[in-house]
Amino acid sequence: MKEIIRLENISKTYRTKSRKLAVLSGIQLSVAEGEFTAVIGQSGSGKSTLMNILGCLDRADSGIYYLDGISVNCMNEKEISWIRSRKVGFIFQSFNLIPSMNALENVSLPLMYRRVRRSEREKIAAEALKRVGLFDRMNHLPNEMSGGQQQRTAIARAIAANPKILLADEPTGSLDKKSGEEILSIIKEMNNDGVTVVMITHDNGIAAHADRRICISDGRIIPED
Repeated sequence: MKEIIRLENISKTYRTKSRKLAVLSGIQLSVAEGEFTAVIGQSGSGKSTLMNILGCLDRADSGIYYLDGISVNCMNEKEISWIRSRKVGFIFQSFNLIPSMNALENVSLPLMYRRVRRSEREKIAAEALKRVGLFDRMNHLPNEMSGGQQQRTAIARAIAANPKILLADEPTGSLDKKSGEEILSIIKEMNNDGVTVVMITHDNGIAAHADRRICISDGRIIPED
C-alpha cells in the first residue's frame, strides 16, 4: 500500500533555563494509506509530542518527516498551514470547541478558513453533524451538550474538513465507557471510508481497536513483549 507518513530519525528536545529534555529520540515510523495505527505509551512518554509533529503543529529538531510523499522540513509556515488545513484532521481529548459558537459554526469553521462560501460550508457541516448523530443539536452551544456530544461535534468538524489523515489524541480519555465506544465506532467508520487514522492512547483496550500498535517509551519506539 502507498505510504502516507514516514518519519526518519526524528528527534525533539525542549530546553529550559536549567536543562534540556529529550522528548523524542531517533523515531522511525511508517504508516500506510488507509491504516489505523495506535500509538500507545504512558504519560510523559512523548506520544503527544509525536502527534504534534505528525499534525505539523510542531517541528522536529532533527530528522525528516514525509507527509503524503512531501518533505515537511522544506516547507515554510504558509505551506505547512495549507497542508494542515487540507490533509490533516484533529480530535483532542479536550474537544477544542469554541464556547461562543454553536455546533454548526464549530464544525464549519475549518471551511471558513478555506474561504468556502457560507451556504456551502453550512451544508457540509450539517451533513457531518448528521453523520455523527447530532443533526438535532446543530444550534446548541458546547456547554449545552454532554461530553460525548462535544466529542462527536469535534469529529464532525474533522469529517467536514475531509482529511486524508485523522490524528486522535486520547479521543475517549474524558468520556464514560458508552460515549467512548460511540466515538471509537465513528473513528472506525472514517477509517473504513479510507481515512488514515493515528490514535494516541495510554489504554491497551482502546489500542486494540487499531490495525496495529506502536509502543513508545522515554521518547523511543520500542518492540512489544
